[in-house]
Amino acid sequence: MESNKGRIFYLDFIRVLAIFLVILIHVTAIDTTLHIGSTQWHIVKLINFLAHVSVPLFFMISGALLLNSKKTSSLSYTWKKRIPHVVIPFIAWSLLSTFFIAIYAHTFSLPNALKMYAVFLYQPVSPTLWFMYPLIGLYVLSPVLRGLVDGAKTKVLWYAIAIWMITNSLMPTLSVFLPKDISHALDFYPGAQFYLVGGYVGYFILGYLITKLDVKKVNGWLLAILMLVAMYLGNAYQVKFPKTADPWNESYVTSFFILIMSVCAYVLLQKWGERIKSGRVKSTFSFLSPLVFGIYLVHNIFILFLEPWFLANLPYTGLAATFTRYLAVAALSTLVIWILSYIPGVNYVLTGKTRAKKRA
Repeated sequence: MESNKGRIFYLDFIRVLAIFLVILIHVTAIDTTLHIGSTQWHIVKLINFLAHVSVPLFFMISGALLLNSKKTSSLSYTWKKRIPHVVIPFIAWSLLSTFFIAIYAHTFSLPNALKMYAVFLYQPVSPTLWFMYPLIGLYVLSPVLRGLVDGAKTKVLWYAIAIWMITNSLMPTLSVFLPKDISHALDFYPGAQFYLVGGYVGYFILGYLITKLDVKKVNGWLLAILMLVAMYLGNAYQVKFPKTADPWNESYVTSFFILIMSVCAYVLLQKWGERIKSGRVKSTFSFLSPLVFGIYLVHNIFILFLEPWFLANLPYTGLAATFTRYLAVAALSTLVIWILSYIPGVNYVLTGKTRAKKRA
């Protein structure tokens, strides 16, 4: 979610689309538990599964920006500028989320709040905030990873990505097809220590590597077809093996199908973004891009309060009701963060951004 002064439009384009896909995941989550087996359910499931490309997109954007920035090599800059930029708003909204969740559940008390913060490093106060933990981890490790990409040949980095794809994505995805008596045949013994290229580091480095490719030469139609096939197969896989959607999102977001979808989506959106010439479209995305982080941090609160009201009061149901809730949450989240972005001091604490003073 890092942005630079020069701005690269296609990254703003991908970032903005990704945040609205994140909201789509969380708004449609309840719909994936209703009317199971119906046509509406199948459609929502596909939409929800496709929207999961948003998380890898954010990791790849961060990798593209941080690993290409000379400032990333500076420990001082990383700890004084970048890490506070994400940690302070995260802590602030975690405090606010705890308060709003308690009000919603009518269970607000100081002891309950303190219990939640006693394990703050271990788990988020709201499930939707899980993304901040690996993101902050990657920010902390970014100087190390910057040194890695600086000193390694591109061929070696692709080798690391290949290891990551096989050990962290392909093999765990295939392991569920094995009989119970050999269910761990594709799992590595923890002592094998493949953690260096584990988790979301692969997406981070992938974002950097894609900046070294000429995406104009990539066949967009082939990518689109591959993405749709991965979406269909991945959704069927998740329906058949629902336990693969683990609560920590560790194996779900790195599943082989989401990996394929995410890389295809990133390159397709980059190609699309680079072709946009309209000044109005560019200014719209450039306006929304600085709000993305705040929108992510606040949207769960709006879902918490708006979703029950809409479910109880909308005079219609189905996909129309789903997208009504979605538009309401997306619009209100954007509006609130836009307003907060104009309040000095508050804007940095709650959005991670400050507005430059206009010269007279």
